[in-house]
This record gives sequence, structure tokens and C-alpha cells, in this order.
Amino acid sequence: MKKTDGFPGQISFVMPEKIEELIRKNPLISDLYLTDIGYYPQASHHFRERGAGTSQFILIYCVDGQGEIRVGQTLHTLLADQFFIIPPWTSHTYHSDEQIPWSIYWIHFAGAKAGFFARLACQSIAIERGKSSRISDRIDLFSEIFRNLDRGFSVETLEFINLTLYYLLCSFTHISQFRLVKEAGENDPITQSINFMLENLRRKLRLDNIAAQTGLSASYYSTLFQKRTGHSPIEYFIQLKIQRACRLLDNTGWLIADVSRETGFDDQFYFSRTFRKVMGMSPAEYRKRRV
Repeated sequence: MKKTDGFPGQISFVMPEKIEELIRKNPLISDLYLTDIGYYPQASHHFRERGAGTSQFILIYCVDGQGEIRVGQTLHTLLADQFFIIPPWTSHTYHSDEQIPWSIYWIHFAGAKAGFFARLACQSIAIERGKSSRISDRIDLFSEIFRNLDRGFSVETLEFINLTLYYLLCSFTHISQFRLVKEAGENDPITQSINFMLENLRRKLRLDNIAAQTGLSASYYSTLFQKRTGHSPIEYFIQLKIQRACRLLDNTGWLIADVSRETGFDDQFYFSRTFRKVMGMSPAEYRKRRV
């Protein structure tokens, strides 16, 4: 079975041709703009084949699982925390791994300046996780674009999302500069550990996993963290997970089960109990209140 889309929890936007024409006529954004953007979580059987390629550059960012991309006659593996850029008018196919299906963010982008953001095309580029990697900040930029596109294609929205596109693409092509904002606090163990938590919201972390990132003993780190934040490290980690869940409930139409998996809860009922404990209401009640 091969699927081009239709995955549970997916988000996707395709610019109509008339909207693209408006963008190309707008001097503020005509040099670099997106034509399609989306997120496919756990995209089992995902497959695309384009014999003549497309008129845009395509960026595929794998955040979980893995897959393969064939450009011309060359096959590339794309693993979690890697991205790949496919040039225009280039024959290509790509697909999710059958055993470990990928979760990918993707963008089609064009314009006179698009090529300057594709100097790393046709190779799998790793984005290593670390104390200042800002993985969650990059994903928030995708979410910001998604949330604005949910409101339609006004001129202000089109300008905002395409100006944001510069920053989003720079987060891939200028990784060292993107990380500088976090490096100022990289010697602070509490800041280090919170950054680590943010990069791993899909995982189940224990106290010793988190403390190990700081080089401190678990007991001393826990005492220090409690003193600085007023919460234990695990409590704080759970709060970050629920904050992420709230953003997903606010900004997507995902099922609660999809939100649960995205934030590292395999058991939807346990997720709901934890959500209620933190927020004072169930996920369904939270979403209804926000409508």
C-alpha cells in the first residue's frame, strides 16, 4: 500500500494558483515564498514519485523514524534529526520506512532567492541534538506558519508566513547562528536540563537521564532544580509536555490520541488524567473551551 497523504494527525496547506500569483506580485515576499507546507506524523506507507520533479525546492525534515529519498539514480537514507533538500525539475521518489515510519515536516519553496537556501541540496544533513540545539524552537516556527494559514490567505498572513520562512530556512542552513541564543546559558545546569527536556518531549525521561546532561548527581541536581524553579525536574518535564499538548490542541485538529502520542504518552487515558491534574480539566474540555 502506498499513500501520498491522509495520515492521522497530519497538517498540510497547498497555495492555490491565484494565491501564488498574488505572492509573485508582492515585492516584499516574491523573492522567497512557500507553495506547500505540512507535517505527516508516523506516516506509514508514505510514498511520492515525481518523474520530472517539481518547479519548487522541497525540504523534508525527519523528526522521528526514517525513510529513503532517491534523487536521480542516487539513494539516500533520511534518519531522525536529518533534513534533505530536493532541487527543482529533478526526478525523485521518497518513502517512509516500512518498519520505522517517519514523521516529517516538509516545505515546497520557490522564488529568486530560493537557491541560496539550497546549497546543501541532495544530501542528508544531520541536526545534532544538544544543550543548545533548539529543535523545539524550529518546530514552533512550523506551528506558527500553520496557525496563521488556518486563518486564510489575507495579504498580511501571506506576508507574515513568507517572511517567517526566511527564519525557518535559516534554522536549517545557518545552524550555528540559530543556536547562539541558547549557548549563552549552556554552562548553567538548570538551563541545560530544561533545553534537554524541550528537545525530548516525545520521550519518557527519568531523573537520572536528565541529571546526566548536567554532570551533577541526581540528588544534588534535583535539589538545585527544586530551589530554582519550585518544582521537581519530573514535574517540570510533565508541565512542558502538557504545554506542548495545549499548543497542539489549540492549533491543530488532531485527535486527542494523536496529541497523546506526540507528547510521549502511549496510554491516552493516562495522558488525560495527567492533563487534568495539570490544567484542571480534560483535554476535550480544554479544546471545547478554546473554540
